[in-house]
Amino acid sequence: MFQSLAIRHGATIRDRTEVAEMKRDGIDIIRVSTADGRQFRGNKCVLTVGAWSRKLIKEITGLELPIQPLHALVWYWKIKDGFEASMSTAGGFPTFAFFGEPQLYGTPSMEFPGLIKISLVSGWPCDPDRRDWTIGGGDESAVKRQAADCIELVMPGRIETARGSVMTQACMYSMTPDEDYVIDFLGGEFGKDVVVAGGFSGHGFKMGPLVGRILSEMAIDGEAETAVRIGVDMKVFGMGRFEENPKGNV
Repeated sequence: MFQSLAIRHGATIRDRTEVAEMKRDGIDIIRVSTADGRQFRGNKCVLTVGAWSRKLIKEITGLELPIQPLHALVWYWKIKDGFEASMSTAGGFPTFAFFGEPQLYGTPSMEFPGLIKISLVSGWPCDPDRRDWTIGGGDESAVKRQAADCIELVMPGRIETARGSVMTQACMYSMTPDEDYVIDFLGGEFGKDVVVAGGFSGHGFKMGPLVGRILSEMAIDGEAETAVRIGVDMKVFGMGRFEENPKGNV
């Protein structure tokens, strides 16, 4: 939806384009080079590269941001016959979280008929360019046993747990020590012409529309007017918080 709306408003989407380098080219121009040799120039740049944030920002500025890429797994479990309707959003089934060790969360049956999703809140540290797309080096069996225990606790008798999950999907988080976002100007030679947003820690997706508005205001106006209007102190999301405390806002 966001891509469709962007194209409708004149944006150009370049899929599968790896950013290799970003430099200041003159006083007011930012030059971005890609791995396949293309170059893009502009007055402003918004850097939102997810799990690659740490790598790219270090290459550009030498700054080491504690944004850890994590390989996360999502599991889908079979709902027992007769309970499908009650496990859906229409049936009033909620999203839930289990704050044990490890932390898990689950959602109603939405994506795949007859299946319910339960996933790790966190994951295993990984290199985004060299990750194992299966279990990522973690003890998946132990986590799945914990997930089965959680299922029996929260929804006893409704899910087939004996044979485990029926489907696994891999995804990737960019996790900060305090699990708060990084939204800031890159600073240094780039000043306010480059805006950085990353470290959304697995829970930033739902804030996409608001974060997008804030980033556009920062890039165009040099200030997040929306954040000021709703009373949000953007220092909470600043990169400098890790200099004062390695754990950020913890």
